[in-house]
Amino acid sequence: MARRAQWAPWTSSARPRRTSLAASPSAVRTAWRYLPDDGERDPRTNLAREEAIARHVAADAAAPAPVLRLWRDAPCAVVGRFQLAAAEVDIGVAAAMGAPVLRRFTGGGTVWHDPGNLNVSVVFRPEDAVLDAVPSLRRLPGLYRLVLAPLADAVGSLGVAAELTERDIVAPGGKLSGVAAWIGGRALLVHATLLVDADLDALARVCNGPGAPGDPRWERTRSRRVAVTSVARELGAAPAPASLEAAVLAAFGAASAARATLSPAEREAVERLLRDRYSDPAWHAGTG
Repeated sequence: MARRAQWAPWTSSARPRRTSLAASPSAVRTAWRYLPDDGERDPRTNLAREEAIARHVAADAAAPAPVLRLWRDAPCAVVGRFQLAAAEVDIGVAAAMGAPVLRRFTGGGTVWHDPGNLNVSVVFRPEDAVLDAVPSLRRLPGLYRLVLAPLADAVGSLGVAAELTERDIVAPGGKLSGVAAWIGGRALLVHATLLVDADLDALARVCNGPGAPGDPRWERTRSRRVAVTSVARELGAAPAPASLEAAVLAAFGAASAARATLSPAEREAVERLLRDRYSDPAWHAGTG
């Protein structure tokens, strides 16, 4: 029996550097399953959806893939799976703003979510055409390009002078987008933030934790604090939502993709994950 395709091993990466948009994943024709923003703003539900979709693609060979999902959250801070939340976030400021501090199932650093931040996620299987066409996308840090390269194309088409790095999209005013990933045996998820017209003052105040000098876990997982900007700040005004969606879909080669919804199996998984993980304060605090 033929061996099933698997992911290449994770690799360490050097300090992020500027990279070319050549060989963008969007250059490969992809039949996307498109999950548009459906108005859900509860961040716990959206985080559960991320994990449910990825694990469903991994577990069920009949589940359609690759997947492209756009989504937005109510104000919250989201830490990476392995981070110390109390070190990354000013808990008092977040509480005063009514912004929960939550944990996702992917690694990476702490991010701010609000309705002015667009989240973009993709899920692939190892045999998908884009990974055959561009083998470097199978391993870190190359796999981040699955989202970052098309997103950089999208904001560029809107008039932002965007540059792609191994882990970010940057504009003259600062960082526009960051990325994180999950690699399972039979599926890969990469998701990124895009600061469209997010509250950058809230971001700066909340994502300003005290740190934990001397704590080995914090030293390994601490976020890189850099200047940030937004598409609205770079352009002088936020793009219309429809124009932004059209630019993103075009950049991913998904302009003609039909709009899909979660399957019954995915909805069941979301409810299970909400019950067992994302509604549990211990999970988000990192003590569960």
